Formats: sequence, C-alpha cells, structure tokens
Amino acid sequence: MAEEFSPGDGPSYLVPAAIVVSVLVAGAIGTYAYLQQEAPVARSAPAPSPAVVETRAPPVQPKPEPVSRFKGVYDAFEIGTLPASFERTKNAARLLDQLQREPCDRQAIVPLASLMDDAGYPRESAKVVLKFGERCGQTAALFERAYFALSRISDYAGALEVSEAMVKSDPANGRYRVLRGTAHEHLKNYSAALSDYLSTLQLFTDLSRVAASEFYRVSLMYDALGRPCDAITPMEMYLSYDIVKRRTPQISQMISEFANKGNCRASYAAGSDRVLVAPSNIVDVTINGAKGRMIVDTGASMVSITPSFATRAGISPDERNPMTFYVVGGTIQSSPGTAQLIEVGNARAANVPVAVSTGHSSAYGPQVDGLLGMTFLARFNITLAGGALELKPRTLN
Repeated sequence: MAEEFSPGDGPSYLVPAAIVVSVLVAGAIGTYAYLQQEAPVARSAPAPSPAVVETRAPPVQPKPEPVSRFKGVYDAFEIGTLPASFERTKNAARLLDQLQREPCDRQAIVPLASLMDDAGYPRESAKVVLKFGERCGQTAALFERAYFALSRISDYAGALEVSEAMVKSDPANGRYRVLRGTAHEHLKNYSAALSDYLSTLQLFTDLSRVAASEFYRVSLMYDALGRPCDAITPMEMYLSYDIVKRRTPQISQMISEFANKGNCRASYAAGSDRVLVAPSNIVDVTINGAKGRMIVDTGASMVSITPSFATRAGISPDERNPMTFYVVGGTIQSSPGTAQLIEVGNARAANVPVAVSTGHSSAYGPQVDGLLGMTFLARFNITLAGGALELKPRTLN
C-alpha cells in the first residue's frame, strides 16, 4: 500500500532554519526602528556655541588737574603745586592770593605754613617759610616753624641746619641753643648737644630759677658720653639752690645710680676747709697743680678759666664744640675741657668739667684766672660769709 504524505511531516532540519531566519528578520526590524527614533534627536541637537572672547574696556585715564592760578606763588617758594583740594581748605586760597599780590606779606606766611603742615605737607611748610625769610627777612617765628615741621618728619639733619642759622643769627639766645642741642642729640652727636645744653644753662641770668629739666638734659648727655660721675653735678647744682625743697626721692635715686655706675664716691668730692676770701670773692685755687686766682661765682654753671691758665694746668679744650657764656660786659666763646683735680684749701674734686675761654686772656678781670663755678662748688655744701668760704663734701646717696 502506498504511504500517505502529510504536510506536517516535513524534514526535521527545516524547523531550525526557519527559527534562525525569523530571529534575523526581527533583529533587522528592531535596528531599523531604533535608528528611526534616534535620528530626529541627533538632527535636533543644537550646534555647539562658538567660544566667547572677553574684551576689556581700556582704563579711564584721570583728567589732569587744571593749572593752579597760584602756580606763581608755588614756583616762588620752589615747591610743587599742591592739589586743588588743599586750595579749597579754609583760608588757603585767601592766603595764597595775599602772597600772590604781596610776596612779603608777613601776616599771611605763617598761617599758610601752618595750614600746609596740618594738611600733611610739613616739608613744603618748612621750605615756604625758609624761602620767604630769604626773600623778605628771617624772624624767630619763621625759623621755629621750619624747625618743628622738619622735626615732625624726623628730618633732624634739616632741623639742625635750620637751628644752625638760628644760633648764628643770635648766639646768646638760649632757646636756639636748646633746639640745636636737641637736633644734635637725635643725630647722636652727644658732645655737640652737651655744649649747647651747657651754653643754655650759662645764658640764664639766674640759675636758681631754672627748671630741673634743663639740668637733667646735661646729665643725660654726660651719661650718654660714658661720664656718669660728671652726670651727677648738674643735678647737685639744681639741688644746691634749695636743697630742702628740691631733693626728691627721684633725684636722689638718679644721683645714686650715676654714682654706682661710675664708682664715683671716692673721687667726686673730698676734704673740708674754710678759706679766706679776698675782696670781689677771689680765692686761691689749684688746678692740676697750677695755682691761680679765681672768683667764687655760684651763678656760673661751670668752672671757667682763661686760655693761659688752661695752658699752665695742661688742659686741652675741645674747640669743635664751642659754647657761649655770659660774663660781666657781654658774652664770650668758650670750649669744654676737663680738670683732673681742683683744690681749694683741703677741699678737692676730681675730673671736673671746665670751660676755657677763647682768645680772652683778661675776660674775667685783671689778674683773675677764671670763675670758680658750680661744676666744682655743687659737689660741696658751701657757705660764703664773713670773708670766708666754707666747703664740706656732699654725701652721694
């Protein structure tokens, strides 16, 4: 019997092949669909923005200030034109205008310099008054305005130059000496400062009325020069005019510290005596072994001697730092020196500062070798009465 053929009974290898074909077709369809969905997204993505280049505007240049209508005044004083803001300061324009019309108006110059100083232009302030003085004549007010303006900015070399001119204009002005001494002190020229401070003391007509600060300046300079024993004498000098009222714990401590520092007690003052005094308070004095005749003078701040007595006593003065002293009949120039030993009878003191007069052999009178002043006398408790001078050494605390 012939076999029947059924459609479901085909060869078995046809089934796997059909599966593979189906998978391939499905994959192709899926890929196509995916690409169709992504394509619009890609096409719609915005293009990247071009790089932004930052540009800066050029800096705005400040407008130059217009030329001041007072330029001529500034030029005359040899200073640069000050800002318009200064000219708007109260009274500045008015004072500048006064000086523009009247270049030697003395009522305008010091107030103008003060305004400059207050506005922060001290150097210009100093130059203005100095130039004005050169043109119209210097005065104490102009000098001092320049000095303090320069000192304010610590230009002590400039302040010294101004004070040199002040002393030259009036050598016997004690205030000018103090100002110059202060400039020297700031510049650490202690020898020159000491000479000026000693001159200041000697230029007072009554030492008993001088403030303690003036004596203290001198003490500080001696100490700065490494002379602590000499630093004691100015303070003892101050005390000597009213020892009961003036001796304070502070001054006693200061003297004690100087004495300890220099081991001064043994040589500062020694021996007591009562010596006869000739008319005009003249006593016999021995300095470094040389004998002389000197006037006892409690109003003289220093022992002062003639050049010839200094030569006999072997004292070499320091002529680099001259001092100005009042004497009967006027002033004299002197130079500082040191006496190794001064003796009056049995009373003696070592290393005593002295002043040697310059070119005046008879500055203190005929046959008088000098003044026995306070650099010696202040080391003793003294009594001058009844034609005799009594000396007893002071005890250093």
